[in-house]
Amino acid sequence: MQSPDADKATSFDVAFPLAVYSLDALKRAAYAMMHRISVKFDISNEHVRCIITPVSDKEDAARLERDFLREVIDHDLRISIEAQTEQTRTAILGLTFSRTGLQG
Repeated sequence: MQSPDADKATSFDVAFPLAVYSLDALKRAAYAMMHRISVKFDISNEHVRCIITPVSDKEDAARLERDFLREVIDHDLRISIEAQTEQTRTAILGLTFSRTGLQG
């Protein structure tokens, strides 16, 4: 008979400096990969340690870590672009809705 923990995949952790990566980017990356991993966040003043547990024990830890790092970078850049283009997006939306006749 197998122990209750026999089906659980082994966890590993990856630390991210908060000076480089935002907590929001880490959360978005965890969400994007939730079909493959679950992530717990251990937050300190300077770092966030992500404790990653594969959903399946068939997943390769090195591949999961690589994919998670890629997701974090992707979402961190998306957040930067969102911030840099917010005024332009707001102006475009304002102009679009000002011409619809939907205003009271």
